[in-house]
Amino acid sequence: MKKNLIIGFVFAFFISLVFCGISIAQTDFSKALRTCETYRQDGSIAHNGEIFNLTITLDKARNKCVYKEKIYQGKKYQMLTCNFDSAQLPAMADSMDKFTNFYKKEIAKNKIFEAKMTTNGEVFQKYLANPKYCTITHSKN
Repeated sequence: MKKNLIIGFVFAFFISLVFCGISIAQTDFSKALRTCETYRQDGSIAHNGEIFNLTITLDKARNKCVYKEKIYQGKKYQMLTCNFDSAQLPAMADSMDKFTNFYKKEIAKNKIFEAKMTTNGEVFQKYLANPKYCTITHSKN
């Protein structure tokens, strides 16, 4: 009886979320990330009074999903390149959805943050800071 009551409350809670419009929205990036579809986002961010341009891409390559985040000024750049297995993608996409929902006002002002995985602390700590998955390269100049 208690189990049915709890299930009923949980079901009612989720139905109320749907009807009230409270949900975690998927973004174009998180949809692409979930199945490793080709994705590209260009934009810029200001940091310490300087403007940095970014190009973020997502592509399939050799049974991996390759995420690249290039930050550049003129010819100088830093490139974060990550290789993920398909098993990792749903959890990362879910985390990016939660991140986007929490920072939706900021992302509405600058869409590049929707796909900038380095701004998501959970993903950064678990994957991006791990050399098993990601490497950083710099321009030679």
